[in-house]
Amino acid sequence: MIIPLLWCGLVQIQAQWDDLPGQYRAVKNYLNPSFAGETDAIRTAALYRCLWGNAANAPRQILLTADAPFEWFRRRHGAGVAVFTETAGELRNSLLAAQYSFRKETGKGILNIGLQAGIYTLNFDAGSRRIFGDSLQYRQGVLNVSPGGKQVFDLSAGLAWTGKSFFAGLSVMHLSQPRFHVRNDSLSAGLQSDSVLSHIPRTCYLTAGYNITLFRPLEMQPEVCVLTDLNSLRMQVSLRLEYDRRFSGGASWRLNDGYVFFAGAVVRGAELGYACGLHTGGAGQNSKGSHELYLRYNFPLDYFKPKRYSRKSIRLL
Repeated sequence: MIIPLLWCGLVQIQAQWDDLPGQYRAVKNYLNPSFAGETDAIRTAALYRCLWGNAANAPRQILLTADAPFEWFRRRHGAGVAVFTETAGELRNSLLAAQYSFRKETGKGILNIGLQAGIYTLNFDAGSRRIFGDSLQYRQGVLNVSPGGKQVFDLSAGLAWTGKSFFAGLSVMHLSQPRFHVRNDSLSAGLQSDSVLSHIPRTCYLTAGYNITLFRPLEMQPEVCVLTDLNSLRMQVSLRLEYDRRFSGGASWRLNDGYVFFAGAVVRGAELGYACGLHTGGAGQNSKGSHELYLRYNFPLDYFKPKRYSRKSIRLL
């Protein structure tokens, strides 16, 4: 009788290493470094995620990106940086990476080839995240992770094609499959076992989107993103409406996870956005949802260059 009760009171779900932001389009150069430098401006973005809001020690993520185009040997290139931080309780993982992309005009579009290299500082195994259902506190989940600790080199690469109204990209994150040790507690013996060698699995991202002008100020933007680590598959299909390039909103469906509803606006050149994720399955089904905020701002390429002011000689006055 006791065993069935314990089985019903304990819900355990294994999560992937990478989580796809609901508003990934705001930081798509992080998912695919070939998108670095795709605009004619210095593009910056900041995204904050609060996952599985009511779970104890729930993950929090901060993602910062910046990229810009430049010319070298009469060729168009792109460069960028990405900073990622994820916390789970008192543990934190962080990534600092640099990006480079080569751009070449092909037909009516541009072919982009990108590379990202950085240092991952690990304090826990993000692939070990599990939510346990607590029968003593109704609808209160508890997050459990396996501790680890190491600095590892992380390499990613991507390929993309961008046109006037269409884009598509394919990338492989964690191409080098960084390896690290995690500590594992033996509950039966009450003793800590030896460290176990683990690794960050390669994750493939396929993204695509299209702009459809319904009438002059209103655009419809269907998008799809598929990611897999060859053991599991995730997919997000989104429909975004944009009015006068100032106001936007829409919804996404996520395979085996749930739905995301989002809205945004441009205020004095800064784009602000909010998204709410409702989980009907997967690792967040015992939570009360996830929340995201993002801010984007583009600077002109000459914004940081010294300004030249015209001066008149007092002898000519």
